[in-house]
Amino acid sequence: MKKILFTVCAVLALLSFAGCEKEPPVTNDGGDDPIVNPQDTTDVSDPEEPELLFEISVQEDKLAAYTVTFDIKPSDKTRRYYYDVISKERFAEVDITTLKKEVEEGAEKLSELTGTPYKEVIASMLTKGDNLNVLSNAGYRPECDFYIYAFYWDASNNEEICICEFSTPAVQISNERVELAAEVDTYSMVVDVTPSGGVTEYWYYFAERSKAEAMLAGLEDENAYLSFHAMNVGMRKEEAESIEHKGLKPATEYMVLVMAIDEQYNRFVVSEVFTTAEEQAQQRVESELFELLLGEWEGTQAITDLYEGPVTSKFTVNILSSVEDYDYDYRAMNQLVATVDGWCNIPYYGVNALIDEGIEDAENKWGPKWVFNIAEGDVVTMDGRARNSVVGWLFFGDCYMLSNSSDGSKIYDDTDFEVVVSNDYNTITIQSPASMGDVYPGLCYNFEGFGWMGYYYGCSEIVLVRKK
Repeated sequence: MKKILFTVCAVLALLSFAGCEKEPPVTNDGGDDPIVNPQDTTDVSDPEEPELLFEISVQEDKLAAYTVTFDIKPSDKTRRYYYDVISKERFAEVDITTLKKEVEEGAEKLSELTGTPYKEVIASMLTKGDNLNVLSNAGYRPECDFYIYAFYWDASNNEEICICEFSTPAVQISNERVELAAEVDTYSMVVDVTPSGGVTEYWYYFAERSKAEAMLAGLEDENAYLSFHAMNVGMRKEEAESIEHKGLKPATEYMVLVMAIDEQYNRFVVSEVFTTAEEQAQQRVESELFELLLGEWEGTQAITDLYEGPVTSKFTVNILSSVEDYDYDYRAMNQLVATVDGWCNIPYYGVNALIDEGIEDAENKWGPKWVFNIAEGDVVTMDGRARNSVVGWLFFGDCYMLSNSSDGSKIYDDTDFEVVVSNDYNTITIQSPASMGDVYPGLCYNFEGFGWMGYYYGCSEIVLVRKK
């Protein structure tokens, strides 16, 4: 593989050898041989080569506007060292003390976040031996100067930092393409992504159009999304895929952004906007349940977070025809709404309460709330297909009631819940279909790139008993 060696780093403090003029030889009266001046200490031996700390080289054939691939070979294969890439301007502002402090502070934060001992975190950030074919592909700009630097972790002065300078080339236009198409529904959408053969990877991002445009407008410059932000917010893919999104809003524009990388490490972005279908008008259902189910109920369910065994969750449910601070005609959709306080240990917050707390987009985040669907023949169901968000103000976003196995191994998003009302209208049971076996209602969220996760997994049906 062709490589260009930009620099070989050595200890900067080199020995210097100055020539000293010799004094005339001293003789004695006896005619003895000359006596060499004892002060003449000139070293006539060859100086030793300076110690080589690191050999750092950039692979020229893999250098692009937003990507660099390099090799690091330390002289001492047993010592731990740290390396990174930094802009030339930034490097002029730091020293080894600053660099080490930044690494240590980052390790401390990661230790707190993950609960991993600090020593293990810092050890994972250091390395030993040769590091070959190191790909660094985030944070670059075209036609800018950067340094790759490395130093042994026990180093104490700037002279022990080794650097390798490189410059990113200008942007090259890619000949590849990515095609986007979508099949839309009222609450869901399937996006088909088809890259051409020379695309090696792509980063997929999906959001409401207004949110996507606000995100792009908030970036520091036009290069930021290509350079690094697509990797912060997107999912990495390689092959053509059909990607399903659930829990969407009716009649709403959604934007797809794809940042693609081709075989020559060139990058490009494609985008499309797709709109979900409008809610369909419902034929009005006449049922006494629209009145008989109203009121306050006490709920119980066995739940687990998989860290501890099943515990009994007790909570309060108010079944209503409408909610004061949310303008939606549930009756027109043959529905009742329930505010839920304490299920899965989550307190209820209405729209106005969230606004008072400074929560943005409160109309889409309030809850927990449940929606009961009432059909002809007094058939009652609840959404189990991720159409109606239960709560949205938790840190991981929208949560939905979905069917899950009691051990947490499976989550289903394709079956609605059965709602059984007792003959005296004083007990309501919410359950997954019996045909599904050991499966119960749980509270779940979609972890982007990984799929459905459970906030709490149900281990029993939900039972509501009317409060007297």
